[in-house]
Amino acid sequence: MAVVAFILYATLAAHPVPDNSLPVIPHIDKLIHAIMMGGLTGAIAFDYQRARRGASVLTRRVMLAIALGVLIFSAADEIMQSALTAERSGDPLDLLADTVGILIALPAAPPAIRRILHIRS
Repeated sequence: MAVVAFILYATLAAHPVPDNSLPVIPHIDKLIHAIMMGGLTGAIAFDYQRARRGASVLTRRVMLAIALGVLIFSAADEIMQSALTAERSGDPLDLLADTVGILIALPAAPPAIRRILHIRS
């Protein structure tokens, strides 16, 4: 829930960070989007596995369900930016960046989580 709250604040607040605090790197916001949604995918997978400590439960089906849920959240977030804020707008390229982050986390999260939690596959 903390990760979701942080993402909602970062994407819906008028000015979550001062304009001069981000480095001048073209399209850095797209990288941030990918990291946020990939991180959310990993965080949900981690909590799901941690709650079921016995054996590895992060099957392909479970990971696809998590990825789909995060993708729906991401799309809803872009819609909320358009509908609920005057300073922000929904951007299809942000959704694409979110999708890239999710797709990176999809295969990367399960082995990392198993290693962190010392679970054999």
